[in-house]
Amino acid sequence: MIYFLRGLHVSRIAFRCLQAHTILLFLIATTTLFGDVYRIRKGDTLLISVIGQPEYTHSAQVREDGRISYFGGDLDVVGQTVERVNQQIREFLVSEGLVRNPVVMVSPVLQENGVFVGGAVKLPGRYPISPETDIGLYRAIALAGGMAENADHQVVQLIRTDVSETVQTYDLSPAHPYRNIRVNVNDLVFVMPLSAIEVQGQVQTPGKFFIRGQISIEEALARAGGPTQEADLTALVKVEMNGNLSEFNRSEQFWKSTPKAGASPSLSNGDVLFVPNVFRVEPIYVIGYVRTPGAQRVRGPLSLPQVVALGGGFEASANREAVLIHYKDGTTVEVPFMSDPADGAAQQVLLYPGDILEVKKKFQVNWGLVSTLGYIVISGITLILNLSN
Repeated sequence: MIYFLRGLHVSRIAFRCLQAHTILLFLIATTTLFGDVYRIRKGDTLLISVIGQPEYTHSAQVREDGRISYFGGDLDVVGQTVERVNQQIREFLVSEGLVRNPVVMVSPVLQENGVFVGGAVKLPGRYPISPETDIGLYRAIALAGGMAENADHQVVQLIRTDVSETVQTYDLSPAHPYRNIRVNVNDLVFVMPLSAIEVQGQVQTPGKFFIRGQISIEEALARAGGPTQEADLTALVKVEMNGNLSEFNRSEQFWKSTPKAGASPSLSNGDVLFVPNVFRVEPIYVIGYVRTPGAQRVRGPLSLPQVVALGGGFEASANREAVLIHYKDGTTVEVPFMSDPADGAAQQVLLYPGDILEVKKKFQVNWGLVSTLGYIVISGITLILNLSN
């Protein structure tokens, strides 16, 4: 019991230390964020912390006269930046002889006035600004950590809440010169995200690519660095977001546009382009309760119904509601099986060469065992009744 209480005491101390470090990190982050943007106003609540002196940590509300009360002193803070308030409190603590060399951090508690930044930014959210001081559109995006990887620099929307939700669109791409676009309190800044596609298989640089709208298969191949020497351009596989598969034949001169406009198929958000190998036909393995289990050689991704069909279909005792997929990277997932093409959820699940589909046996009631147990129970009850009589 003594050792338990000692451990509990240590854990409480550790918790307090963790709590103090959390508050410190919050103050550092918010002080950096608000330092030269936000100006203190009436009604604000300031969280004041003196590093290494927890007894001087205090929260103070800005009164109507623009001052705060802090350990017997009245400090005028309205209209001041956070950095200026930090300096005021440091000077006060030193002049009163309370702390010799204080390290002060002040953070305003978020109030209702602010700018909303969303979309393709690194830290979307709401950031406070002073009603008396507006900021620029570039600075508002910088408060949210800057633009994300999938940001469309050419489509940045500024929604003015004070002018009947007026939407203004700006091009902030590096090719355009800087523009001084002001953002007011409670405005909404939205950075439009780009669409994302994937190019996999026999290409120079497979991976994810961001596009605006949609692009042709030829352009997608060019974005991926072009095909490798082993690529088979006569059997390209396009996998749509809903799981639909389609195959296309492209000449080796894939960079040349087709003569008829619109004849070339395109890729849009969420689509995957798979380029197979011209020399290899790789297997997808089907095991469990199917009619012909084993390796089924394919040249691209297949949907669940297609893989089950390659295995000859389900056996009578197969579980038709869910199957196991053992992916090439070693992970295993259980997914529902629905053979109806209208059921889009199942059609989104694809198997690639090297993956394994396992069909389990469905749960069946052993009626012979049930009847045997029933006979035993009835016989036991009959025996007890006879003995009691």
